[in-house]
Amino acid sequence: MTIQVPVRLTEADAAALDEAVAAGRFKSRSDALRAGLAHVLNEARERAIDDAYRRGYAEQPQPEWVAEVGFAGLAAFDRAEGGEPL
Repeated sequence: MTIQVPVRLTEADAAALDEAVAAGRFKSRSDALRAGLAHVLNEARERAIDDAYRRGYAEQPQPEWVAEVGFAGLAAFDRAEGGEPL
């Protein structure tokens, strides 16, 4: 089920929206606005996850050896793939 949500746009924003639709980036104004909303909501979820990690590591810092092992593994993988020395 969907609901209609009235939205007011400036003339410039409406023109930009119509240009994006005309260029084939979206099927309709509604599709474009839904894509924009999905992007905004995804960024909010990503920020919430980042904040949760930040809080977790602040409360329970990882031991130094964890970072050292991780970096050593990354360096070994880079060397195996023929990358530049880290």
